[in-house]
Amino acid sequence: MSRNSLPSKGMLIYFGVCTLAMVWPGALIANRIEPMILGLPFFIFWYVAWVFVLFVGLVIAYRQEAGEEVDDE
Repeated sequence: MSRNSLPSKGMLIYFGVCTLAMVWPGALIANRIEPMILGLPFFIFWYVAWVFVLFVGLVIAYRQEAGEEVDDE
């Protein structure tokens, strides 16, 4: 993938789903205190879990792009 090209359609969908889960309607689904998970109210745990999922997606996207750059050289 060249530097100026867009990410793949799958990655755009992945990050779109993650964003919606953190904004709307995800916030409505998780908007409660009980159950407590790892000592956190469910609402806070919901956001921490999605931030971790986004991090994993960014690592995968970075490795795919870095691998393609090595192949191009």
